Amino acid sequence: MSAPRVASRYAKSLLSLAEEKQQLDAVEKDIELVLNTVAASDELQLVLASPVLNADQKQRVLDAVFKEHLSPLMMEFITILVRKGRVSILAPIAEACTQMLRTMKGIQSAEVITAVPLEGAAKDRLMAELKRLHDGEVELKETVNPDIIGGFVLRVEDRMLDASVRRSLQRLRRELTEHDYDPEF
Repeated sequence: MSAPRVASRYAKSLLSLAEEKQQLDAVEKDIELVLNTVAASDELQLVLASPVLNADQKQRVLDAVFKEHLSPLMMEFITILVRKGRVSILAPIAEACTQMLRTMKGIQSAEVITAVPLEGAAKDRLMAELKRLHDGEVELKETVNPDIIGGFVLRVEDRMLDASVRRSLQRLRRELTEHDYDPEF
């Protein structure tokens, strides 16, 4: 089974248990802490992925790093991951949990890529359109990429709208080179 599918199943189990025990808010904070800690520490990433370290050694490291900061439910979950040999996918599980929590809360992620930073009015129009299309809250991530020349590229979940000048030029170039041109004199 692929790592994303396994991570998704573990995330679903964790969130289901947290919801059942009415500890969803605590687990959400724990997940954020785990994600930030793992992302910030190359050494911790190496420990999690290491085939040389045994489960007891990994558990001791994780206890030292997280025991004082995480809820008992989250620590028990991490212990299960260590015992099952799945601790190497702790970060993907946490990412899957974050995505599932966002879905549960009705939060939609969107990314807009522009050649220059969006100004107030343009950003307001874009947010208004995104909110019209999605009932819940919309979080917009802005990225500046001068390579698109102008226009924008909008990504919402698995959908993409490419209204960039670069894309238009590529399309025009393809049309001109693929079709014979017969000038009429």
